[in-house]
Amino acid sequence: MAKEKITYKTEEQKEIIKFIIVLVIVIALIIAVFFLSKVLIKQEAEPTTYQAGEIATNIAIVGTLLNRPEDDYYVLAYDTNGTYASAYVTYAEYYTSSAENPIKIYYLDLSSAFNKDYYVTENSNPKATQIKDLKMLDGTLIRVKNGKITEYTEGISNIAEKLKVEE
Repeated sequence: MAKEKITYKTEEQKEIIKFIIVLVIVIALIIAVFFLSKVLIKQEAEPTTYQAGEIATNIAIVGTLLNRPEDDYYVLAYDTNGTYASAYVTYAEYYTSSAENPIKIYYLDLSSAFNKDYYVTENSNPKATQIKDLKMLDGTLIRVKNGKITEYTEGISNIAEKLKVEE
């Protein structure tokens, strides 16, 4: 008579065996998907290219209008989508290239979301001394000395005259 080997398994042992079987199946599926994707996807990923950013050092926003690094500078505020936008930039470039010891000019885009609260179409405030009081028209040249507004010029012809542009 042959002896039978009787083994008794507890519930814990049965659960561990089930867990190991499920774990082996999941690992096998992950490996199968990995190799299947290698076979099906033959396109190599393109190397990532980065574009170098530029920092615009001649752009200002109203919040930084009075605290630029220089002691004396101009801020040319204009609507970049306005009729005379290119003329204002041309005048400023002419001034900086032709004047002896030109004063630094910062450009302030009045159509920008940061500056739109200070852009008005009429009733500007040329006597403003603080940022909260500023109301600027399209085409405003402000001179700042030692953090204070000292000159305020509006209009294309007045700005051309102030920057000594020959029309």
